[in-house]
Amino acid sequence: MKMPIGAALASLALTACATAPAEGPGEMADPYEGFNRQMFAFNNGVDKYAIGPAATAYKTVTPAFARDRVTDFLRNLNSPVTLANDVLQVEPARAGTTFARFGINSTVGILGLWDAAGHFGLERHTEDFGQTLAVWGVDSGPFLVLPVLGPGSPRDFLGDGVDMAFNPLNYVEIDNDEDTNTSVRAGLSIVGVLNTRVRLDDEIDTLNSQPEPYIALRRLYSSQRQTAIANGKLDEATEYEDLPDFDEPEE
Repeated sequence: MKMPIGAALASLALTACATAPAEGPGEMADPYEGFNRQMFAFNNGVDKYAIGPAATAYKTVTPAFARDRVTDFLRNLNSPVTLANDVLQVEPARAGTTFARFGINSTVGILGLWDAAGHFGLERHTEDFGQTLAVWGVDSGPFLVLPVLGPGSPRDFLGDGVDMAFNPLNYVEIDNDEDTNTSVRAGLSIVGVLNTRVRLDDEIDTLNSQPEPYIALRRLYSSQRQTAIANGKLDEATEYEDLPDFDEPEE
């Protein structure tokens, strides 16, 4: 699975630490570790003084039931992105599942506010263009940590940009008013970030408890990206124990 925002939020909540040990099996190369650690520390400050407190306030005023509906709604909005990448990866069965889920959740699930498709045995999965590039044989490149965006790779950051073009929300017109369109998109993005940050509280605490949080995050990102690319079939040599499993964050 992919973690463009989810992993970013994990990165934001962690503290930078000392010199890294040698890379493990299956781990991404980290030639820019000095820069990455500086960005890691910067992101930590952003979370400590901005995103974290805002998420705490959001959690205080928003009941769990409402947050669950936000999660389901935003996941449903992201279905066209997954569908496009299912098709590009020539995964007809997964594409069919995504298409059916989107149709059921957008109707029976009342615009995606409930994951009705899950009750029919149609399990959710995610795909992104970074995974598609990997399936096509494009190398990930080195591990990178960028301001606010958090951990990733050149391949996956490029994939994020392409996925934006698949997002139908970028083309929805509301009252033919560009200001309104921008406000709605920005509002959904902010709520999505806060909702994800709340959901990741326990995972962030677990990462924070690691002896080397930066190394733990790098290994987590490497391992889970490989798992996502292989649709869950990861070689044992690339697995890492005692690390949390991040879900796909909302866009």
